[in-house]
Amino acid sequence: MTGPAIGEPDPGREAPSRTWSGDTGGILVLLALGLTFRLIIAYLLPGSGFKNDIQAFQFWANELADHGLAGFYGRGFFIDYSPGYLYVLWVVGVIGNAFHGIGDLIKIPPILADVALGYLVWSMTLELGGSRRAARLGALIVVLNPITWFDSTIWGQVDSVGVVVLLFAMRELWRDRPERAAALAALAAIIKPQLGIFIPIVAVVVIRRAFWPKGGFGVGDEATPAAPMTAWERGTRGPLRVATTALAGLLTLVVLSAPFGLSLPGLVAQVVKAAAGYPYLTVNAFNPWALVIQEQADGRQDSLANDRAWICD
Repeated sequence: MTGPAIGEPDPGREAPSRTWSGDTGGILVLLALGLTFRLIIAYLLPGSGFKNDIQAFQFWANELADHGLAGFYGRGFFIDYSPGYLYVLWVVGVIGNAFHGIGDLIKIPPILADVALGYLVWSMTLELGGSRRAARLGALIVVLNPITWFDSTIWGQVDSVGVVVLLFAMRELWRDRPERAAALAALAAIIKPQLGIFIPIVAVVVIRRAFWPKGGFGVGDEATPAAPMTAWERGTRGPLRVATTALAGLLTLVVLSAPFGLSLPGLVAQVVKAAAGYPYLTVNAFNPWALVIQEQADGRQDSLANDRAWICD
């Protein structure tokens, strides 16, 4: 008999015990309270949000519901989003049409994503061996973080939607299911290109495991429980896994772009075009770049911190 190759997880090894059932009720109550609180905020502040984005989301959702996905980028109006989140807006538009108007329905996807983030932090902490207390605390921090109230519930921004997908990609990567991780990482990137930051991490980990497997699966492979795999996923190793992972990511981008009439080069061109439309240090984000001052010809000192001016980079 031969065991698994050095550094590879043993498919016969039992996963560490994770008793979630006793804690499920508590986390569901927490998430329900988080959702209720966000819905109350949205109800008490109708029409709130960053007007430019909210109006754009509502317009795009209506366009998609009324005229479909095909040719969306060729209809002559402003569009600076890649296709990923447009699928969500399409669904919102269809529902909005049924209820005679989109309105604040546009905020429901990010609100639900906030709650999903709380669940993911809880479940991923348990899966990595954290205590129930640590898992509940992690979920509590996510749900009660006032930044998320402002970003999703009030401003209607979509960051949390992409981060949910990114965390699923991360979990698939540590479970040693790289093709699934690559597909999800590509999906996160096509929802919001900034989230493409996870794609090189997937690449590095997969290449490390393919060519230098010893130690590439965690400390003794004890930190992560075995996850259900297909026979192909369990048995395929080496450079072939790098190729199939890259193919999974590329196919995800191609398949999601095709209904909009975008080829892969067309998708790249759309992302570059959108990025070129924002040549600023920071756009409404009060990070350290907000402190940078730009001297104007009339002697005025502009900065995001001083007068909310967007400073050219």
